[in-house]
Amino acid sequence: MLIGLLAATLALLAAALALPRALVAPSAFWAHLVLAMGVMSLIIAAMQHFVPVLSRSQGVSPLMARLPVLMFGAGALACLALLGAVPYVAISAAAALALAGLGFMLGWVLAKGRQAVGRPHPGLNWYVAALGCLAAGLVAALLIPLWPEQHALLRGFHLNINLYGFVGLTAVGTLQVLLPTAAGSPDIGVAARLQADLKWALAGSLGLAVGHAGGWTWLAALGAAGWAWPLARMLAAWWQGYRARIFAWHGASPVLAAAALGLISAIAGSVSGREALGPLTILLPGFLFPLVVGAASQLAPVFLRPGVATDWHVRSRATLGRWSGLRALLFLSAAWLPLLGYKCSGIPAFIALLWFLIVFVIWLFRD
Repeated sequence: MLIGLLAATLALLAAALALPRALVAPSAFWAHLVLAMGVMSLIIAAMQHFVPVLSRSQGVSPLMARLPVLMFGAGALACLALLGAVPYVAISAAAALALAGLGFMLGWVLAKGRQAVGRPHPGLNWYVAALGCLAAGLVAALLIPLWPEQHALLRGFHLNINLYGFVGLTAVGTLQVLLPTAAGSPDIGVAARLQADLKWALAGSLGLAVGHAGGWTWLAALGAAGWAWPLARMLAAWWQGYRARIFAWHGASPVLAAAALGLISAIAGSVSGREALGPLTILLPGFLFPLVVGAASQLAPVFLRPGVATDWHVRSRATLGRWSGLRALLFLSAAWLPLLGYKCSGIPAFIALLWFLIVFVIWLFRD
């Protein structure tokens, strides 16, 4: 399940960047192709992998493991509605379907926390907060066809709370554990940092979402400031403990660090006041692309062959992470070029993504 969703998400990311030049479709369709069909279902599946680890409890049941397929279907229904293939009100049905699945997911995560052997890892709270943000975004999406006079407000909140709340909280909560794992050295301060910083990141996500949706630039700026504190503390810890691995040519660490810098660039761009910088201009190629590529470099071998790590896992990670440092530079250029006024940011990100996708497909079919 996970390896299939990972491959599908990589393909959808590439399609969303390449196909709009060849196929005429609303921009909202391409955004939902990536976020609703790909990223949402992949995050739910990845949470099902990580939550038992964070709570030191049993893994996901076979029935619960099918939940990402339901979320994928809800995203597909939303895409069909945005294409006009089904009535526009189907967006409400898609959101309701996703909310039902989310209810099961949130109940399962909370139950795992209660069943934890000892105190669950603080990262679990980041997942709960992220799922809460997704719920808020889905409620807004459900209301869009039913409350057309508030379309702009609901759409803006739906987009931004999903980007900075659901995706942002999940990503940063995971990156703080995943990068040290990829670097081969534990971060002894990560639990305390996650425990202390969630309130700032969550407040920042809400400030960005409400501020951008309502046109309150001061509130969006406060939201960006809220995110700045946990991100700065995370980067400081990485600089102190992992800079040699981050500045390496190979391994997952360079791309994972590039994803964190891409998120910072996206937040900075969103409050810069420049109309040319849309919500996804930086966030898609500069943050989501390296996030998925870096996670795939480190986790795909585990998804394909769960269990005890072997020499095969080591060799697979070496294959997938080869020249990741160069791909990280391409992703960083995609995050920084728009801030400098250039409009070609998608090109280096697409090259890096397509390069990794070819490596990934060859590795997948060879093994």
